[in-house]
Amino acid sequence: MLIKYENYLEKINKKLDKHFNSQKEFIKCETGCSICCKNSYYPVSELEYKYIKIGIDKNFNEEQKESLNKKTIQIIKDRKKFLEENSNILDFYYECPFLTDNLCSIYEYRGLICRLHGLIYKDIENPNKHNAPYCMTIGFNYANVWDEQNKIFSDKKVEKLGLKARPEAYDLSYSSIMKQAGDIEFGNVSMLVEWIVINIPHWQELIKEDDAELVMN
Repeated sequence: MLIKYENYLEKINKKLDKHFNSQKEFIKCETGCSICCKNSYYPVSELEYKYIKIGIDKNFNEEQKESLNKKTIQIIKDRKKFLEENSNILDFYYECPFLTDNLCSIYEYRGLICRLHGLIYKDIENPNKHNAPYCMTIGFNYANVWDEQNKIFSDKKVEKLGLKARPEAYDLSYSSIMKQAGDIEFGNVSMLVEWIVINIPHWQELIKEDDAELVMN
């Protein structure tokens, strides 16, 4: 199944390259920009994580694996505290534990959702709604043609800037990308940190350490 997945990644990467190239007048992404890597919950399927694990084993030494584990345990602890006052787990955003010095440490093996960051994509529940990348709200991708007052991408701004392209929304939701993979079996989907943490020895005890310290104090 991993071979099929690798072949699909090659196909989807070519498709995304075309999309990014056609939208290059609106795209501000560059090496070292990691805004999208700091504000999500990162859904990852079982198959994707198997591929990510290959990247970990290939790229990480023992010290780096230990650092990854510590980051992950801290994120799980932070999420536990967050859920004490918030009921929706999907509202908990965190910085990806694979982010190091604003660069992805498993870039070639990153999940599908990570490959989609930066473009406008169609909403799966509302066909008339288009979802802009998070970074647009802070002045990056597509911000140059966004009309905040009317909540639309402005053709007038496109013309004023002399741009050749128009903002396009693509069928790039996470669920759509998985459906486009055909007969590939992705397995269960969980948050990225949930896949990492179950591979950490004694992780449940590590999560409870803060609670034990509070009792002692």
